[in-house]
Amino acid sequence: MIITGGGTGGHVYPALSIADKIKEQHPEAEIQFIGTKRGLEADVVPNAGYDFKAIQVAGFRRKLSLDTLKSFYLMFKGFFQAGKLIKTFKPDLLIGTGGYVAGPVMLQGALKNTKTIIHEQNAIPGVTVKLLAPFMDKVCVSYEESNGYFKKQEKLVLTGNPVRDKFSSLDRDACRQKLKLDHPTLLCVGGSGGAKAINDGVLELITKYNKTDMHLIHITGKRYYKDFMSQVDGLGIDLGSNIQILDYAYNMPEYMVAADMILSRAGALILAEIAVVGLPSILIPSPFVAHDHQTHNANVYEKNGAGIMLDQKTMEPGQLGDIVEGHLFNSQHLETMRTNTLHLAKVDATQAIYNQAMEIL
Repeated sequence: MIITGGGTGGHVYPALSIADKIKEQHPEAEIQFIGTKRGLEADVVPNAGYDFKAIQVAGFRRKLSLDTLKSFYLMFKGFFQAGKLIKTFKPDLLIGTGGYVAGPVMLQGALKNTKTIIHEQNAIPGVTVKLLAPFMDKVCVSYEESNGYFKKQEKLVLTGNPVRDKFSSLDRDACRQKLKLDHPTLLCVGGSGGAKAINDGVLELITKYNKTDMHLIHITGKRYYKDFMSQVDGLGIDLGSNIQILDYAYNMPEYMVAADMILSRAGALILAEIAVVGLPSILIPSPFVAHDHQTHNANVYEKNGAGIMLDQKTMEPGQLGDIVEGHLFNSQHLETMRTNTLHLAKVDATQAIYNQAMEIL
């Protein structure tokens, strides 16, 4: 099989979840990933032990410019590169998980009469998936709300978002012991690439909770790490042993299982992982995504008592610290939120997509 999808963790990790399930059931299966050298997949996929091939593709800007013309050129180039890889590998099935790299790969597969499945993570489908859907054999969606965006309803299958098995199989006490966590723990992340707004909020939290009886683990994103540490130094903060700053974490399941609460964006994949773990959350949706779908995602968690949503544009100084103070140290609040969060989990999403793949084959 060829699996494609990339750019961010929201496209890469669902692809890895599907690949792991296939290898678990069929150890003899040959799986090849196709992505770009610039996306997260170029690092994460080989690290997970899978064969990785790169093509040249770029995303499109909404207004006409030289960059747009260059993107068109790369799209055509990537289309023919994908065709050569498919012709050489001769897959029985192509599975796409979104991101602009999936476009040329999945379209080439359809044109070559290879069986195809595309998966959409968000309630409001991305442009790539909407354009590809008519040519696919199956379209797997994560939310019922997605149905209205597709014309051929007979191709749709509601599966949920695939989450790696580690999120549900790890033992919390063992993870906390391994990570040396013996106090209430707040995990802060801004997505696979990081988020400046969350980094800024964490600086405020570090100032308040440095060298106290709580653990704060912050994953800045690789591109923000040096700047973040410079800001810490500029504020004259001598970090205590209770504060841990990372640029990236390959063992994210361990950190999420071990944490008591998470501060995060509201991308579809991180929310699916949060639900499986049952992790109470403070969510700051990104205002820069298409159709404002992260706000929609976060609303679901807030309405169900699973998370607390903050608007990045209207956040006030001290507000984030007050929320942490009112919940992280209140075991009753945390337990209620944990129970509500677990109710939102769809633990069989990967199995459902695997079942579709086997049915097609």
